[in-house]
Amino acid sequence: MRTTLAVQRRPIPHDRRGLAWWLAVAVCKPILVVLRRPDWRGVAGIPRVGGAVLAANHISHLDPLLVAEMVLAEGRVPRFLAKASLFSGPVVGKWFRAAGHVEVDRVAGRAGYDNAVSAARDGRLLLVYPEGSITKREDGLPMTMKSGAVRIALEASVPLVPVAQWGAQEILPAYSGQVRWGWRRRVSVLVGPPIPLDDLRDLEPARAIEVGRRRLEDTLSAMVCELSGADTLPQ
Repeated sequence: MRTTLAVQRRPIPHDRRGLAWWLAVAVCKPILVVLRRPDWRGVAGIPRVGGAVLAANHISHLDPLLVAEMVLAEGRVPRFLAKASLFSGPVVGKWFRAAGHVEVDRVAGRAGYDNAVSAARDGRLLLVYPEGSITKREDGLPMTMKSGAVRIALEASVPLVPVAQWGAQEILPAYSGQVRWGWRRRVSVLVGPPIPLDDLRDLEPARAIEVGRRRLEDTLSAMVCELSGADTLPQ
């Protein structure tokens, strides 16, 4: 169930899908239709134009497809921050480059961060997983979040938008390669308002980043709890 209708508009240059994205949609969409019932909430919170950082919790290897599906339906094209190893394969790597995703080398570090900041400044919509990996919590709630999404948003001067999701782990459990086929499971995605960052710019940089990180962690954790029905926030 969708609670907000997409706004019709002409795509900006960075939101033209290109062949790589059209191929991905043609392959993945029929599979997703069989697997899930989408429940998209707050989609009006996705910036209509310009760069932004979407910070999402990570619960399954499937959830990037589900969030990308929602973003594409709203007329924007998501660019993932993805580890360098995903760019090295002859097929997958070629697709990641053609689709415009941002390579992050966790060893080199700085170059990937600079690429992400440049992409956000250039008007791209970046999808970042601030936990750094799929959650290892048994209850599926978010782990402690890293500061990268906040740092990128602050330096690029773009909105930091929290995106909570729940349900993908019921189709493809965390760290599993076994898809649970059967009835279509409900998959919820909730887009929240941007995390306030403007008041942090007068703080010492390390302090600003830590305050922003805590705001993101608290907000996104509360949103995931709302979707999951959990009674308490993760400790």
